[in-house]
Amino acid sequence: MKVCTETQKLLFENAFVRVIDDVIQPGVREPKHRHPHGLVIAMVDSDTETTVYPAGNTVRGRSKAGAVIWSETTVHETRNPGTVASHFIRIDLK
Repeated sequence: MKVCTETQKLLFENAFVRVIDDVIQPGVREPKHRHPHGLVIAMVDSDTETTVYPAGNTVRGRSKAGAVIWSETTVHETRNPGTVASHFIRIDLK
């Protein structure tokens, strides 16, 4: 949350979960940061470009509104290469 203050807003947190509202405007890159495992819910159709560490592999993807994706623990950078803002709700499990 400290690294991505421009794109990520805390919606809820307790001893078990942290819920984040993540909106990335077109052309904006979130700096390298970490998430524990959890769920990611796509709120809109959008394009993403994610660089995963430590390997540094970059993956382009397209998310469809309503998709629910399981995410393992990750260290990554994310960029929005599209023309519309991406919008995700992330549920990080503690």
